[in-house]
Amino acid sequence: MILKVIFIFIFSILLTYALIRPFSSIISKLFFIIGSILGILSLSGDFYAGKIAGLLGIGRAADLYLYLSLVTVFLFIGYTINRLDYINKRISKLTKEIAQENAKNHKD
Repeated sequence: MILKVIFIFIFSILLTYALIRPFSSIISKLFFIIGSILGILSLSGDFYAGKIAGLLGIGRAADLYLYLSLVTVFLFIGYTINRLDYINKRISKLTKEIAQENAKNHKD
């Protein structure tokens, strides 16, 4: 029981952190928010998760877990793809700058 409370507290801190902190990407912010909500829901118990699922129009708490998990996974994949694309563009830019600098130095 005490571990449940500790983990709910940790997920609550992560949720607060995600809501307050400015992120460079909206995808990473959503990943933190939805992941924290999923963690809190999974620890709150079936009764509360079932009530929240009912309020959202979802039949069962297990379906709510599934939907939130899928959204979280897709956000993580999207964030990772965007980050890798950004890094590839930076590497290409640096490679071009180094090649131009080397070409300039060899002409002199």
